[in-house]
Amino acid sequence: MKNPFQMSRRRWLLVSAAGIASNPLAAQDAFPRRPVNLVVPFPPGGLADSVARQFAPSLERVLGQPVVVQNRAGAAGAIGAAAVASAKPDGYSILFTLSSLSTLPEQAQVNQQKPAFLLSQLKPVARISTDPLAIVVRADSPLQTLSDLMVRARSRPGEMSYGSSGNYGTVHIPVEIFAHEAGLKLNHIPYAGGAPLMVGLLGGQVDFTMLPRSLIASHVRAGKLRVLATVGAEAWPQFPSAPSTEASGLNVGVLPWTGAFVPFDVSPTVMERLQSAFRIAAENPEFKQALLKAEGTPAYLDADEFRAFWSQDAARMNQAVRRMGKLE
Repeated sequence: MKNPFQMSRRRWLLVSAAGIASNPLAAQDAFPRRPVNLVVPFPPGGLADSVARQFAPSLERVLGQPVVVQNRAGAAGAIGAAAVASAKPDGYSILFTLSSLSTLPEQAQVNQQKPAFLLSQLKPVARISTDPLAIVVRADSPLQTLSDLMVRARSRPGEMSYGSSGNYGTVHIPVEIFAHEAGLKLNHIPYAGGAPLMVGLLGGQVDFTMLPRSLIASHVRAGKLRVLATVGAEAWPQFPSAPSTEASGLNVGVLPWTGAFVPFDVSPTVMERLQSAFRIAAENPEFKQALLKAEGTPAYLDADEFRAFWSQDAARMNQAVRRMGKLE
């Protein structure tokens, strides 16, 4: 006859082994247990909003819960970013934003204001996409090349105008980096967003601007805009006649991106689950196809790679903000 103690010990070992085997799945299934919010700190229709809505269905399938895109616009993205930075660090509030995030605290400090949040309050999850910039003019502009633009700007300091989507924004800072590298003094005309900027450019209110490929491609193909140069090291296969700024000897290299962040104190378990989900969702063929159709570029970076990229990108952007100083 078997010893009762031996029997109970055997049962305990079996239960323990089963528990150990199921723990990884249990831990993985523990998050999420309800809908997850992608907080876009801009109005509907912009670049971050568009990519978030293209990405959400893929992320939803991986997480097994609804992914809700929430627009919390205001203060050039600072309101939505601050809301996530101060949210409960449980993984249910995820900031989905643009590269302009990097300069928001610096902008506040330059203008002697209290920042709505600090970059140290946020932890990168993943970079999702990039949308390279180009220097563009109206198709009927007398400026045929980037050299034409620079020669004219140097001959009339402060007269050549360019439009932006707003002070310190995703157009303003890259153009100022370009102007600094090229030794140009330009006349900045800020608009209240990308749509009014496009209207101003097409209407002849400004001489040129710098915009992402996704916003200009259809206008270039329709014969309304002309690309003088692509920003960075690479020319675009879509418009092979336009040289890159690097080929012209200019170290501009500003690359707008979309990426996801969570409050800094999110637990390692939840962070690991989110990183895995974002990685799988970013590789979804349907998402990639939708992004490419909109002239965006799939450009996934995991958390560690994104953190290193973000650090360098933010340093250069913030240097430009300090150089620009307080704007009246």
